[in-house]
Amino acid sequence: MKSLFTLSSSTKINLVLSFLTAILLGISFPPFQTGIFACVGFVPFFFLVERIEPFWRFFRYSYATFFVFCCITLYWVGGFTHLKDPYLMLAGGAVLLFQPLYFTIASSVYYFVRKKTVSTWTVLVFPLIWITFEWLYALGEFAFPWLTIGNTQTYQLEKIQFTEITGVYGVSLWVLTLNILFYFLIKSILIGGITNKKNVYLLLGFSVVYFLPNIYSATVDESRFRSSQSLTVGIIQPNVDPWDKWEGANTFSGRMKQVETYLQLIGKYVNNSTDIVVLPESAILLNLPEYHEEYSNFKKIIDSLNVAVISGYIKVKYYDHTTAPVSSSVIKGTNIRYDSFNSVMFVEPHKDGVQSYSKMRLVPFAERIPYADQVPFLIEPLRWGVGISNWGLLHDSTVFVNDKLHTKFLGMVCYESIFPEFVSSFVNKGAEFLVFITNDSWWGNTSGARQHNQFAVMRAIENRRWVVRCANGGISSFIDPTGRMYDATTMYTQTYIQHKIEPLQTKTFYTLHGDWVARILATITVIILLETIIYSLSRKVK
Repeated sequence: MKSLFTLSSSTKINLVLSFLTAILLGISFPPFQTGIFACVGFVPFFFLVERIEPFWRFFRYSYATFFVFCCITLYWVGGFTHLKDPYLMLAGGAVLLFQPLYFTIASSVYYFVRKKTVSTWTVLVFPLIWITFEWLYALGEFAFPWLTIGNTQTYQLEKIQFTEITGVYGVSLWVLTLNILFYFLIKSILIGGITNKKNVYLLLGFSVVYFLPNIYSATVDESRFRSSQSLTVGIIQPNVDPWDKWEGANTFSGRMKQVETYLQLIGKYVNNSTDIVVLPESAILLNLPEYHEEYSNFKKIIDSLNVAVISGYIKVKYYDHTTAPVSSSVIKGTNIRYDSFNSVMFVEPHKDGVQSYSKMRLVPFAERIPYADQVPFLIEPLRWGVGISNWGLLHDSTVFVNDKLHTKFLGMVCYESIFPEFVSSFVNKGAEFLVFITNDSWWGNTSGARQHNQFAVMRAIENRRWVVRCANGGISSFIDPTGRMYDATTMYTQTYIQHKIEPLQTKTFYTLHGDWVARILATITVIILLETIIYSLSRKVK
């Protein structure tokens, strides 16, 4: 292998351009509050595309660029900081290898169009292609739309209020448009010098586009996000070690002991002003509503405290041999098949019945093998050691109803909160505030929990709804409809926070129309690709 000192000057420049893009994009994402770097982060990459031939050489440089980028932003995915589970580390390593490949494929499509048309103006199609791939990555069971470029701006609230119209993909388009303008500015300086008059217009254009979101934000009437009704929500962050928790759940008595612990925390923290208290993802590791005596005791305490409870729990469904999905699990020594579902239950005081929702967007491999019913032979070899890599998949559409307070809300689990249109579909069905429960403690005290918490800001603004976010080991928070965050907790602390929120019924343009920006851009991208292919073939014929 050649040392850096023996490389040609051209190769050194290529490496500088590659790593400059990787670093600028990497430090644009939370927890770094420097999203402005994303507005110029692709510019070195645009110059890299111009410099490299042939395709496979570009492919290697592109993969290296996005691999470094992913190492900066997604280093936490395998739980490498605590090294407790080989499967989790293997799955996390696979993500770190696949994620840059996906970005490289998107870049390769742009490279193809760029080389076939041979025009500086072709850079204008890059945002269309990139956002199309961002959107496609949010579809299907392999979905992992964590690094959507629009997510870099969640600390800049004055820049993202327009997401109530466009959603996060509109922010991605804004960021990428700034990259293109800055690219033309740098190119103009390199060709015509710093005194070139063209630079003034490009700098002016960059400035106008950069500050346009501020103008929109200044026109936002926050009185739209007020309601005559309010309710007080409490969040219990228990800070239970998830590894110890699952090991302690091997027996029924162990699971009931955990339920009792949560009841004690509710009794300790809630007060007469609390309307709803929220517990995190899989707080209750059994299908509590099915155990009549135990549930009755649980309900008596809830009734005595006069508080409604939202909690993660494990829902179990048993099948006979004729109805069982091929991906379902089998009780050892029997022919009984079952599925476990990562679920949310809502229990109201002095009222019978339990409302339930089961998670529909499952983390690939960590929670469920993608398309497990089609590839059941992969389930056993890829099952996570702690027993939660084969969650069942339901297609619920539950919007929880609080009869006492006459309000509706959604309750979603962990990873589901990063899917913009998925969340908005529940708001469209009547959800008046959003509850996200999660357990980010698997990943250690890393960027993962901070990114996850910060991305919820987008869901609040897109739908103009309060967000109640309850985590096991941090970060829990309240987010208002403009994206302002309140009472955010610190990592790995047991604590309780409480805040007054206002249910809202008005639907935003984004709530009503979803990812319309991405769909339009995807349509244009397909047309451009077809035209490029036809143009390329016609030139070969000539």
